[in-house]
Amino acid sequence: MESTSAALFISICLVIFGISYYYFTTRHKERMEIIERGLDPHHFKGQSEFSSWLLILGIVSIGIALGIATGTWLSLIFPQQKIAIFCFCIFLGLGLALISCGALLKNMRKKD
Repeated sequence: MESTSAALFISICLVIFGISYYYFTTRHKERMEIIERGLDPHHFKGQSEFSSWLLILGIVSIGIALGIATGTWLSLIFPQQKIAIFCFCIFLGLGLALISCGALLKNMRKKD
C-alpha cells in the first residue's frame, strides 16, 4: 500500500512538473519570436495581471460557501431530501456567483 501511494505521489508531481515546464518553455519561445519580429519587450509587463482571476475565484468560493450554508439550513427543514437540496443549493450558489462575477467584470472593463 505504501509503495502505491508513493508511486501515485511521484506521478502526480511529474505531471505537474511536465505541464509547468511545457507552459513556461512555450511561453518563452513565443515571446522570443515576437521580440524577433520587432515588438517592444515592454509589451509583456502587463501580462501578469491576476486580479480578475482572483476576483472570480473569490466570488465563486463565496457562492459555493453560501450554497452549502443554505443547503444545510434547508436540509434541517426538509430532512427527507438532503442530497437533492445540497446539490441544488450548491449549484444555485455557484451559478449566482458566476453571473454576479460576470456582471462585475463587465463593469470593471467598461471603466477601463
